Amino acid sequence: MAAVLVGSTGVAPAAEASRWRPAPLPPKAGHDSFAHVTASGAKDIWAASGANSVLVSGSNAVSNAVLLERFDGRRWRPMPRPTGAITALSASSAGDVWALTSGRSHRWDGKGWRVMRSFSPTAHVLLAAVPGGAWVSEQGRLSRYDGTHWQPVPLPADFELGALRIQGRDVWVLGRYKSGKAIYDTIEGGSPAALRWTGRALARVPVTAPANLRAHLQIDDVVTGKGGDLWLSGHSVLDGDRLPVLQRRGSTWTTLTPPRTPPPENIEPDGAGGVWFDYGLDQPLWRNRAGKWTKVAAPKPPSGRRWGLFTNFGAATTAHIPGTTLLVRAGATSVPAPGNSYDPETSRKAHESADRVLMTGPHS
Repeated sequence: MAAVLVGSTGVAPAAEASRWRPAPLPPKAGHDSFAHVTASGAKDIWAASGANSVLVSGSNAVSNAVLLERFDGRRWRPMPRPTGAITALSASSAGDVWALTSGRSHRWDGKGWRVMRSFSPTAHVLLAAVPGGAWVSEQGRLSRYDGTHWQPVPLPADFELGALRIQGRDVWVLGRYKSGKAIYDTIEGGSPAALRWTGRALARVPVTAPANLRAHLQIDDVVTGKGGDLWLSGHSVLDGDRLPVLQRRGSTWTTLTPPRTPPPENIEPDGAGGVWFDYGLDQPLWRNRAGKWTKVAAPKPPSGRRWGLFTNFGAATTAHIPGTTLLVRAGATSVPAPGNSYDPETSRKAHESADRVLMTGPHS
């Protein structure tokens, strides 16, 4: 994999960025970026664009290139796409990949896409692929596909579902328990919640959080480590801000934030019993393993370009590559818009210069 992803991009990376290896993706005309990435292993990585257009200013919109590309262990190549813009992507094996589009879930069987379930086009749907099947949530109603049928999965009556996550062969259902008591206007208080699938039912995992976080913390990410170590990440239901990560070591719960940094946007396993704290492509990456912190410098964009779009400098999506100690990170770079970035002409120029980017690392 390394030899393929190191391919020439025409730009020599800066010394501090050498731990990140870019994939050799030929540039495309127009607005071009990745919004979703998933991997089932080192020889099966998928990346997809998101919405079909981006609003620039007023009624002006720039078309996105509709992309779905796959790395098969040798090279990246375009793949057939399901109908509609992809809103979620999840893979459990090379021949079992799931995608969400507006109103439908699709399954890749190694040859083509098949519609597996339909939803209301306006429904909020979550997706997570597991070996031989998948889990979906439609407006908080949870069900799983067991390879033959869709089965409803009961949730606690007071549970508000925030995310579905797969760690190894474990299925995690994350969110919070609502208290029924308002903490601000009509926003209910509660407590952070994590449920793990036992093969027969969802089991509650007790979560302890500080009093100043407990009532408004909703869990949306999880990483499991060695010896039962557990990290839970989430946001505030009051304002959407990220909150400190909760860590369980043995029976002790603490909050965790890297030195002199805010809470991370995402957490991912490091493949060796630890956890990565991800802040976006323009920020250093932090790892916590066995109580020790390691900092990895942010990758440098090509000369004359910057990370993300002009509205979101560090925009990226990150996933751990199972069976390795590597991450795959996807996003876009663009030519900076001069002067006022909200000017329709300069902002359009920045959008139209966006070019997708994908890398693996950190390499030793």
